[in-house]
Amino acid sequence: MAIVIISLLGAASGLLGSFAMTGFMLKISSAYGKQVDMLEALGSFFKGKSEGAQKLGKRIHALSGFFFGTVYFIGMHLMGALTFPHAIFLGIGFGLFHGLVVSYVLMFYASLKHPIEEYRNATIVEGVLHLAGHFIFGTVVGLMGALFSIIL
Repeated sequence: MAIVIISLLGAASGLLGSFAMTGFMLKISSAYGKQVDMLEALGSFFKGKSEGAQKLGKRIHALSGFFFGTVYFIGMHLMGALTFPHAIFLGIGFGLFHGLVVSYVLMFYASLKHPIEEYRNATIVEGVLHLAGHFIFGTVVGLMGALFSIIL
C-alpha cells in the first residue's frame, strides 16, 4: 500500500479510536464525577477556564487521535506488521506505551501546572483510567489495521 493510503487509513482509524476512548472516558466521568472528565480537563488546560472547555477538549482529542492513528499505522507499516493479527497486537502495545507516557505526563506535569484547582490533584486512579483509555484507542486502531489488511 502507498504511504498516502496508509496515512489516510491510519488517520481515520485514529479518529475512530479517539471516539471510542472519548466514549469510555465520558462514561467513567459521568459515573465518578467531574474530576476524571478528560475532555474538560484537556480543554481547560489550554483555555484556562471551564466555560467551553469540553468542546475544545473534544477537538484537541479528535485531532490527536487523527495524528496518532497515522503514526501507529506508519509505524506498523515500517515494521511490516500492518497485517492480521500483528496489527492488533501492535496496536494494543502502542496504546499501552502511549497510555503510560500520557499517564506519567498527566500525573507529574499537567496536573501540577493545570490552571484550574480541581484538576491539580491527579491520582493513580486517573492515571490508570487514561492507561485504559489508551489501551482502547490502540486496540481500535490495531483492529482497524488488521481489518484493512484483510480487505485491501
